[in-house]
Amino acid sequence: MFVQATTSSRQNGKTYVSYLVRESFRTPKGPRSRTICNITDLPTHTRELIIASLNGHNFLPAEQVQLHEALDYGGLAVLNDAWLRFRLAELFTGIGSPRQRGLLQAVIYSRLLFPCAKLSVAQKAQGTWLAQACNLKADESFDEDDIYLAMDQLNGHWVHFEKQLYQRAFPQAVRLVLYDLTSVYFEGEGPEHLAQYGHSRDHRGDRPQILLAVATDTEGLPLHVSVLRGNRNDTQTLQGLLHTLRRRFGIQEATFVFDGGMSSQINLEAMDAAQLGYVTRLSAATLHSLVEELGLEKQLELGDRQKLMEITQEGKRYVIAGGPWRQQRDRERRQSRINKAETELKRLAAVKRKKVDAQKLASQVGRSLQRLKAHKYFSYSVDAQGKLQWERKGELIAQEAQQDGWYLLHTNQTVQQCPNEATWKSGRSFIGAPTG
Repeated sequence: MFVQATTSSRQNGKTYVSYLVRESFRTPKGPRSRTICNITDLPTHTRELIIASLNGHNFLPAEQVQLHEALDYGGLAVLNDAWLRFRLAELFTGIGSPRQRGLLQAVIYSRLLFPCAKLSVAQKAQGTWLAQACNLKADESFDEDDIYLAMDQLNGHWVHFEKQLYQRAFPQAVRLVLYDLTSVYFEGEGPEHLAQYGHSRDHRGDRPQILLAVATDTEGLPLHVSVLRGNRNDTQTLQGLLHTLRRRFGIQEATFVFDGGMSSQINLEAMDAAQLGYVTRLSAATLHSLVEELGLEKQLELGDRQKLMEITQEGKRYVIAGGPWRQQRDRERRQSRINKAETELKRLAAVKRKKVDAQKLASQVGRSLQRLKAHKYFSYSVDAQGKLQWERKGELIAQEAQQDGWYLLHTNQTVQQCPNEATWKSGRSFIGAPTG
């Protein structure tokens, strides 16, 4: 059966539409149809229901519809749109099987939406659109062994990935590169040949670690990531990075911004030889020495922490910069160290000892102050009876307070290449100072 709409005109010029339910049947003379009923007078929505029903659609009353399961869709929809828009699937062409490529995509999505261990991906994926978004079966197990096997397929492709991503993200050559290191420690043995004991930024020198060397643009978009041995010295990483960036991405002219831990004389000379610019932050001790050599008038100018001061000494260009945010941070950090140190000194002085060893106690005090980074703020002594006495170095603390908020930048760029304001902005973006 079907609904047929017929149009008829009257002598008065009006046109009428009739809706007839008709049935088809066969006869010896061929197919015929007959009218079952006229539904013209029914409401429009009722006629539409009849038409849809005769076309094979099924309907339920709205009150009988129940939601049994809904997939978490929002964040995955955004990521999937970006994945398609930036054509990221092209990077994985020819890597592993289609399922392995889907698992790699799922790992990337999960790291952004619900960071977790590979063992927990299956649990986190329950009730989400993750499998379908990555062209996997709805009942995908996300077995951790399968995920690790899929990640193994990336071996040998990392350089290709970085080159492709760099070309897409930076159609114009990068002019300013920020470079820094961080460490990741392991509770177990860690990766062979890479996990070593070294300077821990997590204050876990008792654990093996690796170093992550990261180069980004000013917005924090990564250009290059390297995994290094955990016992590498900071100063030994910069030249390898320069070689990689120039060979892999063709960066020939750029200014590099990095922390004082990498600004050794050898590194700076190497950058000069390669005709690469740099902006680096030097230590507080260097700042103190430089300020001492300034005239009184220049020293008084340091009271205005909103003003930049350029100094040229022995042919080297320095910029002293600062701000209220750093001034407050420096003051609070120093006061916190002093308070913690005095609490520790009081504790050590109150300990009852059966046998007095003045030298051993003095050594213990020194180690405690070093650990709390407050050794320079105190003078102390232990007499023959084992009595510990100490006092703050008021003059040194007051002198340091005068330089709160200031930091020292050094660059090999000329004023024309990198004005004071640009030098300060480069250093500020690296050290994370607020823009206000």
